Amino acid sequence: MTKLVVVEARRLLPIAVLFLLLVAVSIYDGLSSPVEPVTTYPNSVPYKTLVQASQSGEVRCSVATDLDDWVAIHNALGLELTDHVFDPTAEVAVFLVNCQLISTKEVGENVELTIIPDKQNCQVVLFDKNNLTTKANPQFLVVEASGKK
Repeated sequence: MTKLVVVEARRLLPIAVLFLLLVAVSIYDGLSSPVEPVTTYPNSVPYKTLVQASQSGEVRCSVATDLDDWVAIHNALGLELTDHVFDPTAEVAVFLVNCQLISTKEVGENVELTIIPDKQNCQVVLFDKNNLTTKANPQFLVVEASGKK
């Protein structure tokens, strides 16, 4: 009977070690990485990201308000046209190169795009014109976030 208990203990030992490792990692993760709450900024403008790809060079921003701009910017950046059907009457596309969009804010007739530099990153951001105050010709200002990495 004691042999049976010893054999079962040997089989349970790896499971017990894995359980202890799981508990240790959970405690370490809880202590080492504080959780940052998701915040919404005042006057934020909703957007959706369509494409993220790699690019090199300096930070650039291009706005596409019609189909010709949409195709020309895709060609200039060397991006393939996506499956998304761009509707210039309802959408405005902003191409951000070598940076990452972290927030949007509508200030008067301008939309401020707060970015952090991110080499090798290209982001296509679509804004619905119904969410913008200036539907005819929206102006976008790119602002680099201070103190963020």
